[in-house]
Amino acid sequence: MLGTVIKNYINDKGLIQSRIAEKANMPINTFNDILNERRKIETLEYFKICSALGVNTEFFKEKLVEMNLINLVS
Repeated sequence: MLGTVIKNYINDKGLIQSRIAEKANMPINTFNDILNERRKIETLEYFKICSALGVNTEFFKEKLVEMNLINLVS
């Protein structure tokens, strides 16, 4: 779910996955496994990916809420 949302963002922005993986200091196969939902994303990996994409860590959580994929209760 989260990997797919990140992948869609990357594709929508016309970014290159290998460059994002490099910026996040992550092996491309690990990065691709996350984007294709074959591997759960770890917290530190998530922070690195957000940093590489130049978005804050709330960005994708908000996307999931907008898509009604998660429900936040305050």
